[in-house]
Amino acid sequence: ASDSAETQRMSLFELARQEFLLAAGNPKAILIFTAFLPQFVEPSGNVGLQFLVLGVLFLLLEWVAIAGYAYAGSFLSQWFSRPAMRRLFNRGCAGLLASAGVGLLLAKKG
Repeated sequence: ASDSAETQRMSLFELARQEFLLAAGNPKAILIFTAFLPQFVEPSGNVGLQFLVLGVLFLLLEWVAIAGYAYAGSFLSQWFSRPAMRRLFNRGCAGLLASAGVGLLLAKKG
């Protein structure tokens, strides 16, 4: 309970700073900036400006994705606050995992 109270006391700037630090250390972001984005940079043009535009677009798309996760989380927190829904979700996940296990048992070794 103290974690949610602590999160609510954080300012918008503190949350943005925390997200930036988390994203900056993310191997996915490092891979995108070092391996993926350079493919779209024209060496004869202004390389710095091209990286800036691509980086800003990446960060904008990342922000949209994070906002989507936050919206989904707020919706699911209301959904999971009911014990019947939690039980239904747990049983559904258990069924999916069990069927994956049976599928692995029945798979032929190649």
